[in-house]
Amino acid sequence: MSRFVAGCLGFLCILGAYAGTAHAQAEAGAQSLLIAPGARSDGMGRAFVAVANDANAVWWNPGALAFTTGHDISSMYTKLVPDLADDVFFSYTSYAQHVEGWGGIGFSLGYLSYGKSVATDVDGNELGTFTSYELAPTLAYGTELMKDMGFGVALKLVRVDLAPADKTQDRAAGRGTTFAADIGGLYKMPKIKSSVGLALQNLGPNIAYIDQDQSDPLGRNVKLGVAVTPLETEVYRVLVTADVNKSLLDHGAWIENGGGEFEFNHLLSLRAGYIYDPRGTVKDLTYGLGLNYHGIRIDYASVPQSEFLSRVNRFSASYHF
Repeated sequence: MSRFVAGCLGFLCILGAYAGTAHAQAEAGAQSLLIAPGARSDGMGRAFVAVANDANAVWWNPGALAFTTGHDISSMYTKLVPDLADDVFFSYTSYAQHVEGWGGIGFSLGYLSYGKSVATDVDGNELGTFTSYELAPTLAYGTELMKDMGFGVALKLVRVDLAPADKTQDRAAGRGTTFAADIGGLYKMPKIKSSVGLALQNLGPNIAYIDQDQSDPLGRNVKLGVAVTPLETEVYRVLVTADVNKSLLDHGAWIENGGGEFEFNHLLSLRAGYIYDPRGTVKDLTYGLGLNYHGIRIDYASVPQSEFLSRVNRFSASYHF
């Protein structure tokens, strides 16, 4: 394997730490699949699988699309490791809408940029620059199998381009393409204002950058969560949610997430949460807020990373119509 491709793969481990995943997930390919979208969920400790009531349900739980109302679009852009590189970023845009008599459909496009790198030959002479990236378009559908029980599937294509052939020493392109599927379910209990969500993520074949013998598994994962709304009036609402998730790769550890949201007058939301990932060395609070006006919502969150990286600020915007 070219040292340029190997270097990019090493950088995946850093992004695995950013994504708040266990060490086993940091060894997975296609790290963009592990980055949770939406500053709202970030503010609540990334405990969202039993909530997923916006366009980001395409990532969190396609089963929640069964309960989509109207149209919802969401977008975010964030620098992942600003302490290390300014041109490493992740962008994610998703759209979901209700389809009368069918349920909900959704689409998303995730793009992860590793920034520019300089290629050199064996003597250290520069061969030029190249940009490494990942691209993952996704289609999703969810419907009610029975009253208050939603089931959904998301299908995604994954393209990873680490280095072009003319910039590697062995003249082998560091590129890989594969596909994956998410399966999700959401059960609502309106009488007690609660819901339970379950999602299996990134089920698919390994991704190979050079040849199949050097392939890497996708970040296969299972999430289970519960959400409760203990207080709700015309003026305010309190939401409490908790997730547990586990990598399905070898040596995957349990990760625990919890948080809550206080919404006032359908205008201002205050959020706080906690991420406990002992293998990924992320054990810290999250917090954030959201502003909502006539369906337009702007969300902010401060989230921890691995112990050797500082906290990052994340912003996202959405529109419900």
